[in-house]
Amino acid sequence: MAENAKTTQGDKLNGLFVRGVVVSSSAKVFNRKDGSGKIVCIRHELALQPGLAIFEEYPDLKDGKVKLDGDKVVEFPKLPEMQQVTLKVLRWEERDKHLVIKEAQLVA
Repeated sequence: MAENAKTTQGDKLNGLFVRGVVVSSSAKVFNRKDGSGKIVCIRHELALQPGLAIFEEYPDLKDGKVKLDGDKVVEFPKLPEMQQVTLKVLRWEERDKHLVIKEAQLVA
């Protein structure tokens, strides 16, 4: 009976998980290449043991979570700095010998 509980809980924990401390969060605005509007990139830097990972988010501007003033980002959702977070990584790549997380779910 205990084995069944472990396997169902273990099924939820499959995949790549990254645990690190949030060092900084920043946001930039870009114009789309096709001229259809603007896009915001939010970058969170996570300190790992050892190394550094970058978590990039591209939120929808229609949600209202990101506020712009011209070409500057005034307000955006930040992860709590100097707090440990765990991400379940869905898409990632390596850029300049750093782990760049393109899509993830915040677990804790």
